Amino acid sequence: MRMIFGELDGTRSPRAEAFLALCEKAGFDATLSPAIVTELWMKFIMLASNAGLTALTRQPIGRLRDDPDIAPYFTAAYREVIEVARARGVPLPPDVEQKMAGFNRNSPPSMMASMAIDLIRGNRIELPWLSGKVVAMGREAGVPTPTHALIYAALKPYVDGTPA
Repeated sequence: MRMIFGELDGTRSPRAEAFLALCEKAGFDATLSPAIVTELWMKFIMLASNAGLTALTRQPIGRLRDDPDIAPYFTAAYREVIEVARARGVPLPPDVEQKMAGFNRNSPPSMMASMAIDLIRGNRIELPWLSGKVVAMGREAGVPTPTHALIYAALKPYVDGTPA
């Protein structure tokens, strides 16, 4: 378990320092980041894309990343979120796309995003805050998001659980 946190303005505030000290005392692997907005977007790029694709297909990441017909959609989904972030002025590392691909390559083959598991179980899904949010922010910024738009449209009937 690891935790990354920080102030939105990148400062090392007294409250952030105090929280870091508490985390270290409790034995947490904690990092006080000077670039928490970048960290949050890195997580969002991976989560929105992987959750959307594993939910849409109802398949674990191993089957998807190893399938030559679907694997390119990970790249497309990552690129869309990356372009939305850049349009919003979020500083991302130059190798962001490679980091996302590396995460996929190194993930356990049986891994499925929690949204996919919730969908399979008939529960509510977090689609509006993942692919739905990518689509909305893309529209605001004038960035096309066709992969996330398809994910959103296809899964929208399941937002509140299995349709009646």
